[in-house]
Amino acid sequence: MSGIVGIVNGDGQPIDTNLLQQMTDLMRPQAPDARDIWSEGYVGFGHALLRTTWESENEQQPLGLNGKIWITGDIRLDRRQELIERLRASGCNLENNAPDVDLVLHAYQVWGDACLERLSGDFAFAIWDSHEQRLFCARDQFGIVPFYYAQMGQTLVFSNHLNTVRFHPGVSDRLNESAIADFLLFGNNMDRATTTFADIQKLPPAHTLIYSEGRINIQRYWQLPEDVEYLNYQHPEEYVEQFRELFEHSVADRLRTHIAGSNLSGGMDSTSIAATAYRLMKANHSSVDFRAYTIIYKQLIPDDEGDYAAQVAEMAGFPIEYLVAEDYIGQAPPEHPDYIYPEPLLIPTQVAEVDLTRRVAAYSRVRLAGFGGDPAFEPVPSSQDKLRQDRNNILGYIDSLRARVRLRTRLHQWLKREPQEQQTIDFPDWFNPDFAERMQLKARQEEIYETYRVSPQRDRYGMATAPLWSNIFSWSDPGFTGFPLKARFPFFDLRLVSYLLSVPPTPWFENKFLLREAMKGLLPESVRQRPKTTLQGFPHYTFMQQHGLQPWMVELMTAPELTNYVNSELLLQKLQSIGQLTPASYNQAGLVLHLAYWLRHQ
Repeated sequence: MSGIVGIVNGDGQPIDTNLLQQMTDLMRPQAPDARDIWSEGYVGFGHALLRTTWESENEQQPLGLNGKIWITGDIRLDRRQELIERLRASGCNLENNAPDVDLVLHAYQVWGDACLERLSGDFAFAIWDSHEQRLFCARDQFGIVPFYYAQMGQTLVFSNHLNTVRFHPGVSDRLNESAIADFLLFGNNMDRATTTFADIQKLPPAHTLIYSEGRINIQRYWQLPEDVEYLNYQHPEEYVEQFRELFEHSVADRLRTHIAGSNLSGGMDSTSIAATAYRLMKANHSSVDFRAYTIIYKQLIPDDEGDYAAQVAEMAGFPIEYLVAEDYIGQAPPEHPDYIYPEPLLIPTQVAEVDLTRRVAAYSRVRLAGFGGDPAFEPVPSSQDKLRQDRNNILGYIDSLRARVRLRTRLHQWLKREPQEQQTIDFPDWFNPDFAERMQLKARQEEIYETYRVSPQRDRYGMATAPLWSNIFSWSDPGFTGFPLKARFPFFDLRLVSYLLSVPPTPWFENKFLLREAMKGLLPESVRQRPKTTLQGFPHYTFMQQHGLQPWMVELMTAPELTNYVNSELLLQKLQSIGQLTPASYNQAGLVLHLAYWLRHQ
């Protein structure tokens, strides 16, 4: 797992190796273990290594094979042994501990572009094929690893670190106003193919980029199947057993280390991952360092997450640390920050997650996260035939499992549930009128909300297509956070997600019934039977109600950098009368603060 960079001068100009080395060195803080470059004529690769698995102890990049093909990649593969056996059957001589990058390079040698049919995991890589005189790049199916690129004339620059692409002198700092508009409207860029910078694009998940003779060709290589037949196991326990087996494989593939940290709430998703991970680590290693971290509220809102998380940690036997959210909310940001995010997000000093990442990075290279549990177990709308099958089989499932939870009522409600009605969304009136008109912001807001009302993409299909997930993965990557720490997401496992598509929604996805059954004996019953809960309030909104606008907030709101986007005077008036704003409206207004802070330090 590493930082990658590449330059291809399509006009035939030789690579500036000094520039390539500088771009590679720029990634050292996030990938400190080794750095190297390779160039051949008008093509050059750079690589900064971050060792996160046992196999990466032997890793060297950029890597060549037979002097014909070269690769630089940020790669962590699932199903390694299966891939190794396939490659051996095709004549490749590979050891069981071969680094993942070696497997990908051999896979390309054997199968060409079709190698992607055999790969799954977290990856972004670029391969230079000297025989074909072309660059072949790919990003994993869910987009866990980012891939940025810019084309200036016939020169192509790429990296998984946005700031590395920006370092190239041919890439301008001109902003992409569409991305700025999306951030102010939705909190993230809804276009998976663009960034906040006009010159820099992002390769969407499950896509390839081929660069040859000065031209770029981008193609989708994978998508989840639209119509999958439901499994019809004779014994309901088989659904649970198969899920448990796949879930354990997913967690194990994302560990491959004896030192790791984990986010831990009091819900089912992160607790299932943490408890499973610790059990697997203890079973395979005599010395294990596994620590969990829970963010709690003590004053602003009622919060019992810490209590439930503590019960999980006690039962499993691993240590837990707590971060108090109130210690960060409303804190004045530093005037001269050590690090600023590559794109707008949050003011780092105001979110406990940043400190959590810092703590894990102090001793580990791997952090497990529970994102993805909700869409993984969201029922996909059934066809009439499948729905009829659900109705016929549901009572048999429930009776055979002797479920303790009262599923019958909830399932009947689910079967009768009407489509969600469109919610009324107010359009902010504090936008600069010229900006709002030029970017057609109101129409953009209506378009996005209509798209996700009709097709919410909150289920397994959304895991592969919704912009939210692609953004979350980019925000969690070392090139964004600034820390040498890789986030791993076990629910975004191709085998697991594909299996869940074939599981009958009822009763298995009602209240995450399948996950709860699989965690019997591993989680405390108080957690396993706990209903899903959300935050019991709006902490940032409550803070503003109690403390009002802080001087640093007023300063940022009136920053000249915002003039093109926001009517600061009108927005300040609204924030000074916080009671007239709903929590949702306040959260949207708060995005202006984060944008202003980011713009100031660019």
